[in-house]
Amino acid sequence: MIRRPDADMLPRLKQIWQQCFGDDARGTDFVFANLLGPMQMLVEVDEGGQPVAMLNWKLLQFQTPEPTAPQGLRTLAGAYIFGIATLPEHRGKGISTALLGSAHELLAKEGAALACLIPAQGSLFDFYAARGFGTRFFYNRLRLDRTQIPQPRMPGVLSVASLSDFATLRAAAFAGRSLFGAWDEGYLRYVMRECRFYGGEVLRFSCAGSVGYAVCYPRPDGTLLVKEAALQPRSLSAFLAALDTRYHAKNYHIRLPTDFPTDTKLEITPLGMIKWYDKDCEQAQAQGGAPWFAFGLDD
Repeated sequence: MIRRPDADMLPRLKQIWQQCFGDDARGTDFVFANLLGPMQMLVEVDEGGQPVAMLNWKLLQFQTPEPTAPQGLRTLAGAYIFGIATLPEHRGKGISTALLGSAHELLAKEGAALACLIPAQGSLFDFYAARGFGTRFFYNRLRLDRTQIPQPRMPGVLSVASLSDFATLRAAAFAGRSLFGAWDEGYLRYVMRECRFYGGEVLRFSCAGSVGYAVCYPRPDGTLLVKEAALQPRSLSAFLAALDTRYHAKNYHIRLPTDFPTDTKLEITPLGMIKWYDKDCEQAQAQGGAPWFAFGLDD
């Protein structure tokens, strides 16, 4: 039976999260304390009323260009679905498909035009495609080790960003994308907390009059992952040099939009999938820059 969880289920839900996602107790406690909630969660319970599977979502707005709309942008109500987990002994019974169906029905009834998710591994793209999702979000991955950091023609400066900086710069950087997952300040605040929790930071970047930002996650293997960066192409070398001065990481992985111009060979990587509830909205999408989505729990 699919239902909303109650407070008594919390220990069991944490066990499911840890077992299915390989998270430790500290990370699990952080996610449950800062992000998850019963009003945006569905669970499948067994005959004894114990959860055996879960699904979570967060509401967010998507933006797409529309010349006649205020500021030239049309806003679509949507949701990000994540944390779909079924205990191993209960897999193969169609539980996650049923959870998705219930979530779609609920979200569409509440006015969502679409939902997106990020498959936790490559093999799951086919699984979700068979359930009505299409791959819509990609990124270019720039991989460098320290020896490949270019010498900049101009210096760049990195400093810790405020939430206001983060929200304002992000909205300006990605406006005009054909589809953009425009997280509100509440979720961006969570991203900053998560970043600090894992030893990273959100940084403001300035170079020769241009301003941007980067969301940085150090990895245990010595890699610095930049999940999102808003940069002018001409300042990329200055950004990389400033990043290396700050972190001295072994390797750098930078996620950039697929239309980011650079002479460096990049890897186009699929990230997110979409299921449309409102077909009129799907067909009415305007032209614009490459679509962009970031800060999923599964990436």
